[in-house]
Amino acid sequence: MAAPRGPARRARLRVLPGPRGGPVPDAAAVVFRPAGPVMPAGRRAVVMCDAAGRVVGRLEYQLCHACRRGYLRNIAVAERWRGRGLAREALHRVLAPALDYRWYTSRQTADGRRFFAAMAEETALAFPAPFLRRGARCPHMTSRRARAAPGRG
Repeated sequence: MAAPRGPARRARLRVLPGPRGGPVPDAAAVVFRPAGPVMPAGRRAVVMCDAAGRVVGRLEYQLCHACRRGYLRNIAVAERWRGRGLAREALHRVLAPALDYRWYTSRQTADGRRFFAAMAEETALAFPAPFLRRGARCPHMTSRRARAAPGRG
């Protein structure tokens, strides 16, 4: 399948119509693709697109190989697609090359705390929040260049 073109290329999350009045989405049809340039310790993203190329989710993160740290900035999945394992699959794809790294998250919502508790049990990794606490910051991730958002604009 070719990479999505047009608005989906910008990787902005559009809220799709709710489950009422439409067919149940097929999670197996979702494509996971990286977004933005890959800079050392810079912001990266995994974008989730449906079969029509519409963005249905996004996981933003940073990875610093020098410090062996990962930072999960944000996970968003359109309401209609929640509960189908998309965030879980995206997170596994991000964690795969860095399972032995220390991972941190931003502040978590109640849903986020439940998600990361389940993922901590599943992966045997800890996901403490917030990333900005003393000792968790990586100087490579906090530079101006590293903070530039991937796939925006």
